Amino acid sequence: MSDEESGLNEKPLEFFMAAAGTGGYHDGQAVIPVDDHYRAFCTCGEWETTAPTQEEGLRQARIHTGSISA
Repeated sequence: MSDEESGLNEKPLEFFMAAAGTGGYHDGQAVIPVDDHYRAFCTCGEWETTAPTQEEGLRQARIHTGSISA
């Protein structure tokens, strides 16, 4: 799956519609800007971190879900 096809790059409405239909443990991850960094978290409720860039937040989210290795 390329970055362009990843659910981690969807628009908010697409993201929530896809997350609502999966029924899985890691239904969705978000990377949002907060001041001078990004907050990344998962709907599983067991993972949250900060990142200096959006790209790093997305990378950490992919590691969390197992879609890439650390």
